[in-house]
Amino acid sequence: MKIKDLIKLIIPSVSCVLALSLTSCASYNASSLNNLSPDIIKTSSSAKSTDVILAAKVFDRRDCKKYLDRDVISKGYQPIQLYIENNTSKNYVFSLSRVSVPCATSEEVAQKVHTSTVGRAAGYGAAAFFTCGLFVIPAVIDGVKSAQANETLDNDFLLKAAKDQVVHSYSRLNMLLFVPIKSYEPNFNVTLIDQNSDQPRTFQVRTN
Repeated sequence: MKIKDLIKLIIPSVSCVLALSLTSCASYNASSLNNLSPDIIKTSSSAKSTDVILAAKVFDRRDCKKYLDRDVISKGYQPIQLYIENNTSKNYVFSLSRVSVPCATSEEVAQKVHTSTVGRAAGYGAAAFFTCGLFVIPAVIDGVKSAQANETLDNDFLLKAAKDQVVHSYSRLNMLLFVPIKSYEPNFNVTLIDQNSDQPRTFQVRTN
């Protein structure tokens, strides 16, 4: 077999392997939020009673990878897991406007960590040019997977992000605050409102 013919056989095979490996890159896999450990709850909550407990955990890059599948810290946002445990017969209203640190929306953060469908398509286009169109099909597949990964990411960030809601009696909440790094503070306040009496209760939360 001539060298020219051998090269013609090898190039498509190598290109197929590369195409298959590249199409597996566009994905989103994140774990659900877990309840905070008793040790974290004990150290981060300043409440003297246990009827309502607020505690928090600052995410590091490993936590970001596990629970968000993206490094949002490098994009300028510090995720903080906020845990609320309501051990009373009362309902409390939680509102982001009553958190003493500013919080970005899940949509804003998600946009910053989206898989770049356009950029990936451009890369495939260049590869297709040099391989006689072999990368056209992987480009289409990866474009679809990239869009699906971004949609899954959007939905998961929205599900996990803190939002205005009622903390029902004898219930627990786990949610994420996306605090711009320039506005991050290790200690912050959260004010809950008694749904029946409209009386506020302010809690200091420590993260260090």
